[in-house]
Amino acid sequence: MIILGLYDSPTGTISLTGGDFHQGMRVLKIEKNFRAWQGVASDGTHIYLTSDRDENFKLSNTISVYTMNGVFVTEKTKAYTETDQRGLFMSFGDCYIIDGYLYATVYNFNSGPSTEERISRIVKYSLPNLKQVDEFNIGYGTAESLAKFNNTYWIVYHDLNEIRQFNKDFNLIRSYPLSENFGNDGGYQGIFFDGDQLYANLHGSNKYGENYAQGLDHYHFNGKEFRFIERIKPPTYGAGQGVEKVGKLYLWADRPENSIIVTEKIKN
Repeated sequence: MIILGLYDSPTGTISLTGGDFHQGMRVLKIEKNFRAWQGVASDGTHIYLTSDRDENFKLSNTISVYTMNGVFVTEKTKAYTETDQRGLFMSFGDCYIIDGYLYATVYNFNSGPSTEERISRIVKYSLPNLKQVDEFNIGYGTAESLAKFNNTYWIVYHDLNEIRQFNKDFNLIRSYPLSENFGNDGGYQGIFFDGDQLYANLHGSNKYGENYAQGLDHYHFNGKEFRFIERIKPPTYGAGQGVEKVGKLYLWADRPENSIIVTEKIKN
């Protein structure tokens, strides 16, 4: 997999070799099946992918690591094996990097609990060794993605149309409703903040021949509420999972394509 172009990363300007973006977009094809199934994050030096499926589509959590030039570095299979209180598998959602740690959501939704029994956690890994160093119970709901903004953590859900604010120990501070409707494919899978602007990516189709990814919802946070601005069309049919902003680039997890889409702009 190769990324092309030039951008400013959080740690400085990184040159990515090989040529130009084609119409502002590059497709990073992942070799192993289902590795781009859930989330994507980057620290400006590496790209991290989360998946809750192995190559045979069985439930299994993996973190995959690539350089910014597209060279495979390593992966950690069976990266999270704890279950819920009933022994149900806990699946990876999206991931996020801050201060040398990778945070990932996990939830029991894919194991088929009743609505009342759906729970989630946050799992924390040190970088670059991917050693699990902590986990936090965050309660009810299917937590898909998190981001840090204003020194607190914010989490969105597959099955709840709200965003919850947590302190550094992932104790709940407050919940805020989000106004836009989910389609049949479900709720928000990836988020990032750009200042006081929230971008939340809705669940897309799992395979081709269904529906184009629902969209990236843009909200403005005025300190009291999140006000909807617009719904942005994702760059590809399948870019309906994790999403991240790194420097001046945007990374999108494309599930049907098993790829990471890299764009120079948030919308075409």
